[in-house]
Amino acid sequence: MSSNQGPSPLGPDSAYGHTSIYVDAVAAPRILSRLQDALSLKDYGKGLAIGPVHVYGEPNDYTTDRRAHPFDFMEWPTVLECAATAGAPAEVVKAITSLLETLWHEGFKAVAACDFEDELPARGGMDRYPLPVPSHDGASVNSWWKNLLPSGRTRKKL
Repeated sequence: MSSNQGPSPLGPDSAYGHTSIYVDAVAAPRILSRLQDALSLKDYGKGLAIGPVHVYGEPNDYTTDRRAHPFDFMEWPTVLECAATAGAPAEVVKAITSLLETLWHEGFKAVAACDFEDELPARGGMDRYPLPVPSHDGASVNSWWKNLLPSGRTRKKL
């Protein structure tokens, strides 16, 4: 019986071989330490191992230091690189899920970018931290917060 989750064990071209988890926190060593403590993970020198996944943290090279929406994860300062070269796809999904849920439980904002986001809780975090949709009525993208106001209510002019 074939699986729709790709080959097992993972090959170099597997969709489950690499995941980047963007975290809205500055210190990668602190994040890894919190994960290690919370999940009782093994430190393999350069990072952590959770199941078939090796995790290491580094500064996010994609940040532009521009003023961005707080949910624009590409601007978050830390990225956890997750590499899996062995194991079944279901094991990789389980490991990444465990990392994400622990990060969220520990109070970190985190979003996974990978080819299997739809198999992760909250689509890898995208559903937890949605960016506002630009308005087509000519309103500025910066006025996204107006959609949060109850309809029919306006602020009284002083």
